[in-house]
Amino acid sequence: MKQWLSIALMLTLTGASGSALADNRPERLLLATQEWFPYQYQENGEMKGSGIEKIKCVLKVMEQPYQLTMTRWDRAQLLTEVGTQHGFFLASHNVKRDEYAVYSLPVSEQNWSWFSLSGLTDINSKMFKRQIEVAALFGSNKWFWLHKNGYRVTKNPRSPKAMLELMLNGEVGAILGNDAVIEETIKKMGISYRAISKTRVQSQPLGVYFSKAFVEKYPQFLVEFNRASKQCKGN
Repeated sequence: MKQWLSIALMLTLTGASGSALADNRPERLLLATQEWFPYQYQENGEMKGSGIEKIKCVLKVMEQPYQLTMTRWDRAQLLTEVGTQHGFFLASHNVKRDEYAVYSLPVSEQNWSWFSLSGLTDINSKMFKRQIEVAALFGSNKWFWLHKNGYRVTKNPRSPKAMLELMLNGEVGAILGNDAVIEETIKKMGISYRAISKTRVQSQPLGVYFSKAFVEKYPQFLVEFNRASKQCKGN
């Protein structure tokens, strides 16, 4: 089983204002995430990526101590639901997650696109949804979206590389993925871009989900988090 990687940054809150803040915040914020290049990934034992830097910026503005844990995406959400973690990131909004968590203002964004082998699948044809097997990252918002909208989904890939391999092996006709993530994975795998067709589906904001229990315990935290995230908008 893949070992989890955690990093912690402990900040000292001093003075009367620090004590007041500590009363309305956790001693240490616990957030879970997934390996999702280029947003968040591990390199030489360190978490990197635009998503990591964005979260670090927000929490630095807030002067909030934190710990980030990288694990499987479905597990990150489950740990938040059961209360082991305070929240998970980067995530797009959906009603399933709203049942147990509260969504922040967007801190980043993503584009969803269909990826398929050039010339083999007509994404815009009437028979595409009815007859073509498709896939998305298991447990992702895209995976739930496919099920909700009646696409043929039986595969549960847990990494972008696994998704692309399903497509290359002919096990699925198309995959629904994040542009930046899939394009970086294509580059890493050494696949010719000319072999892949891309069709834009929609754009989606990305934010942080905090458990309802956490928000109820610290009712001002999300307000402060959203305010701080606006200051990190250009970062």
